[in-house]
Amino acid sequence: MKSDPTSGARSPSEFGRWAFPTVDVDYDPEAQALWMSYNHNATPHMSSEILRDVSAVRASVRALFASPQIADHPIRYFLLASKKPGVFNLGGDLEMFVDVINRQDRDTLWVYARACVDLVHSLSVAFDLPMVTLSVVEGQALGGGFEGALAEDFVVTEEDVRIGMPEIAFNTFPGMGAISLLSRRLGVARAEDLISSGKIYTGREMFEMGAIDILAPNGKARETATAWMMEGGQGQFERRLALTRARRQFFPIAAQELESITDLWVDTCLAATPADIRHMERLTAAQRRMMRKDSNPF
Repeated sequence: MKSDPTSGARSPSEFGRWAFPTVDVDYDPEAQALWMSYNHNATPHMSSEILRDVSAVRASVRALFASPQIADHPIRYFLLASKKPGVFNLGGDLEMFVDVINRQDRDTLWVYARACVDLVHSLSVAFDLPMVTLSVVEGQALGGGFEGALAEDFVVTEEDVRIGMPEIAFNTFPGMGAISLLSRRLGVARAEDLISSGKIYTGREMFEMGAIDILAPNGKARETATAWMMEGGQGQFERRLALTRARRQFFPIAAQELESITDLWVDTCLAATPADIRHMERLTAAQRRMMRKDSNPF
């Protein structure tokens, strides 16, 4: 899974002033943490624009680590979050899915899917950098949105957030990494049960089944994540970094594995029936409502 490490990269000398259309990048010098958050201009789902911007953040962070400026802005933790009230990410771009399925445009769907798993894989290995990664889920995380969160080393959610994999409702499956990521967290049987149920769970339910690492009180996800990062200082960070590196060696997420699964997902989507497409269209309308205002679309 190859990518140009300089494509879209912002200059390390401009760190602190990096700007991206759909994501905000904020540095916490005390925790030595870099937060990447879907911003208010972002779609509530994983659009091509968000994929482009996250890829540019990846290139920018890699360039920073390779530069002298990293000594002035050390990064121990990289966090994925959202600034959209009530929404972490609602998953795939369903409007685009409906369009390409109706036209049987495999190439467009394949390019989108490969871009998604390229970033999921990069997040699962912390951009190949000596960082510990953390997802901070404050709102709904559905389908591909939850897959993106699972790619981090650790996941924090608030108790009452809504999380799930609803793809079974239109006879497909989460094809951007959920099978691989959840199987490593829960075991194959429990992961398949969760995926095939299509059920939407609360953060507490996900925590109790072991899919989530840290449970935060409602409204306290960011505060909880910051306290967790500050706990134990440099020594604790080094232990966590060693743990995540050991985990990646013992339970590797191979790029080829993700690519093979998402290729199967593309073929499954293109075989959707008219009834499946109508269900996607109903969810597309919900995503459009979320784009117009910050509210619960369901």
